[in-house]
Amino acid sequence: MIRADRVARVMRLHARCIVYFNAVREYRSVREAARRLNVTPSALTRQIAQMEDEIGCPLFDRLPGGMVPTAAGEIISRHIITVMQDAVRTDEQIAALSGLRGGRISLMTVEGVAGDLMARLLTRMTQSHPGIDLHAETGSPAAIVTALSTGATDLGIAFSLEPPDELRQVAVAHFPVGVVMRTDHPLATRRRIGIQDLLDQPLILPSDSLSLHRVMEPMLRPWRDQIDMVLETGSIELTNRMVMAGAGLAFQSRLALEFDIGRGALAHVPLDDPRAVTDLGAYVRDARWLPPALEQLIAEVRATLRAMQAPPVHPPRSPG
Repeated sequence: MIRADRVARVMRLHARCIVYFNAVREYRSVREAARRLNVTPSALTRQIAQMEDEIGCPLFDRLPGGMVPTAAGEIISRHIITVMQDAVRTDEQIAALSGLRGGRISLMTVEGVAGDLMARLLTRMTQSHPGIDLHAETGSPAAIVTALSTGATDLGIAFSLEPPDELRQVAVAHFPVGVVMRTDHPLATRRRIGIQDLLDQPLILPSDSLSLHRVMEPMLRPWRDQIDMVLETGSIELTNRMVMAGAGLAFQSRLALEFDIGRGALAHVPLDDPRAVTDLGAYVRDARWLPPALEQLIAEVRATLRAMQAPPVHPPRSPG
């Protein structure tokens, strides 16, 4: 049985203090949150103090760098994010009953899919659902996890992500990892390449800020002492430009290269290793209902990934 006094205490959170608390959490400052909400700092401070009295413990640590949620504040944060996202879903469902279609959806992707794949996806979405307001950003895998967890974005798309428990994968496709080189490179005509074939080549390697680093590490580890690494970077754009300039070879899936491959600037040769596969997944917060506009975007992501997914990678053939 649910105690009535506990219900009453929790329900008191579902008021103006939700907006106030979330603003302080987002801007890490009472003064800035008050300015954004067009209220006085004293009014906002009273609301936070009232919440802390109701909960029975502090919700923010007042640090030199700003106000940071305490352990209890983090629990309240997750609750409030869910409440606010569900409020948006409810509003969109009511609008749908009135024959209105629309909504605002934000998504964040890693840099490697911001080109061809995202252009295809967003073009499909704008054509099939013109009433939806889309907002797209790029970010690192860690930034995508944070944005999803805090409710700053609705959908995240990343390679080989190891998501925390609060995120849920809603779509996935598998793509082979290969060697990236200029089309005039002697190895560009090969059907497959092994790591051992690259020991005399300058290599541009992914830094640990990229999920590709985790995919490549087991394959590169046995050859570390023999590899000629000229650069390690977390920038796919920089990697492609360095390869194009002839500075070295790199490792990527084709998704980050479609434009350059199409215009004949770069070549992509699959690695001869069954582990050389990266998963491209789409993720949402697990503890939320999906508004209709987000469900439509997820459907378009699945359709786009199906259209772009490469044939499955087979184990290397034995010689002879």
